[in-house]
Amino acid sequence: MLRIKERINQMETFLFMTILAMLVIAIISFIVLKKKWQFSIKLFLVGLIGFALPVMMIEGPINAVALSGLAHSSKWLTIIYGGLMAGLVEETTRYVVFKVLAKKRRLMTSDIVAYGFGHGLSEFILLGVMGLLTYIIVLQAIHSGQTSQLPSLLVSQVNQLTGFVVIMSLFERLVALVLQVLLTAWDFLAVTKHKLSFYFGAILLHATIDFLAGAYQQGIVRNILLIEVMLAIYMLGVGLVTRQIWKKEETHGLI
Repeated sequence: MLRIKERINQMETFLFMTILAMLVIAIISFIVLKKKWQFSIKLFLVGLIGFALPVMMIEGPINAVALSGLAHSSKWLTIIYGGLMAGLVEETTRYVVFKVLAKKRRLMTSDIVAYGFGHGLSEFILLGVMGLLTYIIVLQAIHSGQTSQLPSLLVSQVNQLTGFVVIMSLFERLVALVLQVLLTAWDFLAVTKHKLSFYFGAILLHATIDFLAGAYQQGIVRNILLIEVMLAIYMLGVGLVTRQIWKKEETHGLI
């Protein structure tokens, strides 16, 4: 019993330290990017809202209905649906924001950083920081023996939580943050170059990221290190493709 309490205390401390590290990374990233790009704070704030609001008000309610209907269907069908829905909602939000902004003023390369970083940081905090805070709350409930009101799956996940899994979670959030900025560049090009192919490309690229994450969540791939390595390779691939397209479209100043 004493060992269990010690483990819980150690894990809580580790989670708190990881959350602190994430907040420091977020603040330093904001300072560095703001200094380099001199981006619009207003558009950055729109990016923050641009992830949270559509996900909660559109994607969330739709998924609640759709996923309940897919509960007894193929795992792959659930993964494909989830990825495409996330891509559709988030990339459409980005596209619409740039479309509206383009009617008010000329779009600038710094707008990609402003919106993309805001969008990615919102996800970084809501899924990363808040996710780890949830683990801490569950650990405290386990410590006090008050888990009867909590979902059994969540309690089981927290009981199996290790420092390595937490570090991998942090790494995944950082990869996702970079990818959000890269995908924002595609929607930017869709608007500035008047080519919807970039918008649809962004949806598919976004969906593919979620396919990888979904494969782990559904238990199809159980090796978390393999998933994180694949995500990192995917991020680099998207970065290289985005760079080539950026040059081909004779757009300068980002990557």
